[in-house]
Amino acid sequence: MGKNATNSTPHATRPTGGANQAGSSFIPMKSPLSLRDQLSLMKGRGLLVEDEASALSHLAESNYYRLRGYWLTLESDGAFIPGTTFDDIWEIYLLDAELRDWVWRALAPIEVKARTSFAYHMSMALGPLAHEDSNNFLSSKSHARSMGNFKRERDRALDDGVPCVVHNMGKYGDLPIWAAVEVMSMGTVSQLYGNLADSAAYPNGTSVRAAVARDFGAKPFILRSWLRHLTYVRNICAHHSRLFNRVMTTRPTMISPDSAYKGDKQFPTLLVIRRIYESSWPQRWDDLGTELSAIVGRHPGVSLAPMGFPIDWKRPLRIR
Repeated sequence: MGKNATNSTPHATRPTGGANQAGSSFIPMKSPLSLRDQLSLMKGRGLLVEDEASALSHLAESNYYRLRGYWLTLESDGAFIPGTTFDDIWEIYLLDAELRDWVWRALAPIEVKARTSFAYHMSMALGPLAHEDSNNFLSSKSHARSMGNFKRERDRALDDGVPCVVHNMGKYGDLPIWAAVEVMSMGTVSQLYGNLADSAAYPNGTSVRAAVARDFGAKPFILRSWLRHLTYVRNICAHHSRLFNRVMTTRPTMISPDSAYKGDKQFPTLLVIRRIYESSWPQRWDDLGTELSAIVGRHPGVSLAPMGFPIDWKRPLRIR
């Protein structure tokens, strides 16, 4: 499985010390280091560097502090595990970049479907402005926050001249939900869905929550968890942040038998994506699975254990 099999990601904590004009409990900040000094520091901790020019180029492109997260599994007691090379670190970095791109592409149709299903069932059951009625939601306070986010998103779209926003605002003075979701972030859609009351329902009694969840092959409380988690993951990918060995602070609710793999790493995310694709686009999951297998195959020296992958990871992901 590769050299980096130890999970050593630290859990970040908020500082408890205070600071003021007269004095501070904080220690002085470190001085900046040149690229060569950064590399020297790494070598001083036992890192082997075969091509210094290449290593310096990578540091110039990718930021020492960014790369720092990728070698946490390659060190022990402040020093690199004997035999660790700069290329080992860079290989993890490349795998993470490819995996992040794969996740980003996989999430795109899920996000569009979430917007579409939410808008369809809200409008068909409750009318074109159902998202604005706080009576359709459990918490009026949470609804007000979501609507505040939406109005900022709408106003930005109006300033940018987005045609559907300009048209509807000019003609009706407001956005019907099928237009509103086109400017809502995935986070806003997730918040609104998660806050829906069971009383927000079709005349036959079917709640909007249940109708949307059915479109995803899940129960409402499961879909609520999935959308919240996938929004979190989407934002990580959107900011090109590290996925590899990250402690996922927002975890998805898992369905048996996938619950055997629950945890705070990345493998549960892939299981959720697989479930949604198998329910919505089975053939596309076959293609995505093949792509994922190829990504891992291009980086055979990188251990997948720090991301929560089991040894037989293809089996639960149903990758042939």
